[in-house]
Amino acid sequence: MTTTPRAVRALAGAVATLALTAGLLTGTATGRADAAPALVLPAAAKAKKTRITAQPKSATISRYGTKTSVTLKVKASGTKLKYTWQARPASGSWKTIKGATKSSYKAAAATWANGTRFRVKVKGSKGTVTSKTATLTVLQPTNSPAADAAKAFGLQGLSQGVDLSSYQYAPSYRVKPAVLADWAGTNGFAILRIGSGARPINQSYTDACTNQTRSTGGTPVVPDCAYPALSAQVRAAGLRQGAYWFNGWTTGVDTSPGNLFAGSFTPQKSAARFVELLKADGSYTRASTDPLVIDIEPGSGTYTKTANGKKYTQKLRAWKPKEAGEFLSTVKALLAADGYQANLYVYMSANTAEQKSQGIHVWSDVAGTARLWVASWGTNNGRVPAAQPKVGPWAGKGGWSIWQYTSNTRIAGSGVGALDGDLAKTDAWTPR
Repeated sequence: MTTTPRAVRALAGAVATLALTAGLLTGTATGRADAAPALVLPAAAKAKKTRITAQPKSATISRYGTKTSVTLKVKASGTKLKYTWQARPASGSWKTIKGATKSSYKAAAATWANGTRFRVKVKGSKGTVTSKTATLTVLQPTNSPAADAAKAFGLQGLSQGVDLSSYQYAPSYRVKPAVLADWAGTNGFAILRIGSGARPINQSYTDACTNQTRSTGGTPVVPDCAYPALSAQVRAAGLRQGAYWFNGWTTGVDTSPGNLFAGSFTPQKSAARFVELLKADGSYTRASTDPLVIDIEPGSGTYTKTANGKKYTQKLRAWKPKEAGEFLSTVKALLAADGYQANLYVYMSANTAEQKSQGIHVWSDVAGTARLWVASWGTNNGRVPAAQPKVGPWAGKGGWSIWQYTSNTRIAGSGVGALDGDLAKTDAWTPR
């Protein structure tokens, strides 16, 4: 048995006050030194007054295309907060939005009209406060892109139009060129796809105009099934016209052994087929100056071919400047040989036009022989973007001649939904 020293026994009778460093528990010990201190629990946290520290902000979104929604937010302080969002049309009363019970609310243009106002009520243990009002502006596609561009950039004499293909000529819905003409007004135009090389040889596909199954056969070419009918209707409606060819499978594009995807097809053969279809239409005469366009884009599908028991998978790449140049020079030569003119164009995105290699624009040679139809959509909401497109080597050659400013043009009564919208300068139908 161990005997406690006298000094320690004396200390045990003293009063000791213990204070924990956190200041939350205090114990007082009397008598024995080894007695446990008594615990005192802290008082309950005091409820805070409900306050809004950051208000929801007004916002502008688009009805179609990109940026079609916005998240409205509120910040608040207080205890046990609950949120109730409310909406009010431009004229009307406040209504609670079902399910909108968080500090943020996503407002979509498909749900809310232009001018709708929003607020949020924040309820806490010590009161309820209501936020300031945030107003939602919903931008609709413009009906006057030529006038809009003239005002924004000082461009005079612009005309407006669309580009069309069999995608706007399906059995269930067909575009109405006469309505397009009313929208486009003076010097309005439509540029039509005449054919495409986007599908490889011996490839089955569904005809967009009839929903019937067809095959490309031994040539990687699909004539646009809607072109003859659309061409006649566009001319009858008084619209100016152009024709484009989607770049496609060629021996240079196809890297498989024996050219499983392209066969023996070349850019020159693509050009010959383009000219053949152009003349067959009958509306392209020796006096015509319609834009004749090679569309520079990658394909959208991945294809697989088998040879000697081995599978080869490829996706169509966009043509390079050399291939586009071969197509354009062949088109010009074939038409000139028969007394026709050739108003040559390339279609590409602004980013493609800007491409450089070792500090030099890769499309410089093509820019010397063809005009530019450039795609630059901005927020792609059916309205003219805030800035004109970049044009690469065409900057020193008058810039763009045709500008596809959106893929979300909406024309009431046209028979279809979204359309590619275009602007053209005054000399766009003048061959260089």
